[in-house]
Amino acid sequence: MREAYYHEDDFCMIELLPLDNLQHCLTQMGEQQVFADAHRSGAGWTQMYVPEAPPSQMGALGLTADQLRLALADALPPYDAVYTGYSTYRVECKNVLAFGGENTETLFAGLDDKGIVCDLWCSDAMPELLLLPLKEQLLLADWGAGFACPLADGDLFARYLEEYELD
Repeated sequence: MREAYYHEDDFCMIELLPLDNLQHCLTQMGEQQVFADAHRSGAGWTQMYVPEAPPSQMGALGLTADQLRLALADALPPYDAVYTGYSTYRVECKNVLAFGGENTETLFAGLDDKGIVCDLWCSDAMPELLLLPLKEQLLLADWGAGFACPLADGDLFARYLEEYELD
């Protein structure tokens, strides 16, 4: 049985959102950087910045679990179970799907009770995001890198992958 795991701190740190959130994300990322600079202290920070929720939620696009499975079937096979937690604590996520190959990062999809994708995030930069259904309506927001771009902007996304994709 294949199992995927994500640390609780990684939830939606590299996420896909409806494209109409682009300006919101760029604004939040700018504020996040100003806040980080103001609260830097030696090896860490004195306070934590929490971005505001995007005005347009992922569920509004109506992307289904079945659409995701079909689009990713050849490149990113599904995992059988998904777990999250920290340290030695683990809990199964019954409403989260995960997709990934032997040599790929992992894509996670949180589902609502109707099977609609309400959260979509990945473990790291991955070219397979271009296989997503509705990619023309999605943006990538990498909160750790302070980077956001329309997923359909192939040139900008390629530069992002070149800089941030793990080897």
